[in-house]
Amino acid sequence: MKFITTVAVVASSMVAMATADLLQINNPTVGSVWTIGKKEFVGWSGNCASMGNAGKNVTVDLVEGPAGTVRYVATLGTLDCSGSLTRADFEVPETIKPGEYAIVVRTEPSTQASYTNAFEIKSGQATPSSPSTSTNPTPTAAPDNAAGSLNTNVMFVLAGAVAVAFQLL
Repeated sequence: MKFITTVAVVASSMVAMATADLLQINNPTVGSVWTIGKKEFVGWSGNCASMGNAGKNVTVDLVEGPAGTVRYVATLGTLDCSGSLTRADFEVPETIKPGEYAIVVRTEPSTQASYTNAFEIKSGQATPSSPSTSTNPTPTAAPDNAAGSLNTNVMFVLAGAVAVAFQLL
């Protein structure tokens, strides 16, 4: 019995380590529509305080393509996930073409990636937008209807821990 308890503690510690710096991106979600040239927001839960100063400057990239073979499109900016912030605003660049995209945020250690589901970016109006004067995102509160995502690495760690526990019974 002590051995099973020890295995359970080790397994839960592994899960905690695997998710320590993983952000759960909860906006944009499926069905979200962003507009080229407009400010939109990326929302998340979790934080990356253990990254130290690197957690104050985490890159937010826009990608396209099917899952598993996404292609980099553009860097939208950086976010600060080192504290209590859970949202950052970014302007959708005028160089982006309308279509389906996803957001990827990579945190340390091991450059863990958090992806959103696919969402749409549509064409903006013909009026030119003024350039942003700040490269820092605007912090605000998280949305109430946020839908999180679960990292597949966490699922593999959990499945392995369960398999070990059953073999020990």
